[in-house]
Amino acid sequence: MKFQAMLLATILGLSTPTIADIALSTHAVAQANAPLGVYRNGEWLVNIGYDNNTFSYYGENLRTGDSLALRGARVSGNNQRRIYTWRNGDFRYQVAWQPTDPGVIRVQVFNGRGRETLNRLLYRRVD
Repeated sequence: MKFQAMLLATILGLSTPTIADIALSTHAVAQANAPLGVYRNGEWLVNIGYDNNTFSYYGENLRTGDSLALRGARVSGNNQRRIYTWRNGDFRYQVAWQPTDPGVIRVQVFNGRGRETLNRLLYRRVD
C-alpha cells in the first residue's frame, strides 16, 4: 500500500509542472487598444496621443504647413471599429480605427453643416 501511494505521489509530483505550464500558458496575441502614434500619407500627418486620461490630435498638412492641435476626444463605436471625435468650433474631426488593422486610420473632417470636407486613409509611420 505504501508503494502505491509513493508511486502516485511521484507521478503527480513530476507531472504537476507540466500540467500547470499547459493550463497557465497564454498564447494570446497582444492587440493595441488605441491608434496611438504618427500616421501619414503624402499630404497629411496625424499624431494621436494619450496623456492624463485624454486623447490628443495633432494634424498637419504637409504641403502647406498648416496644423491643428486638439484634446479631449469622444470615443464611440465598438470593439471592431472605434471612432475618436474631436470638435473645433463647428468642425468635427474624426479618426476611425480598427484594432485588427492597427497600422491604418481614416481621418474625416466635417464642417458645421455635417458635410464631409476631408476623407483620407493614413498609415502608421515606422521609424
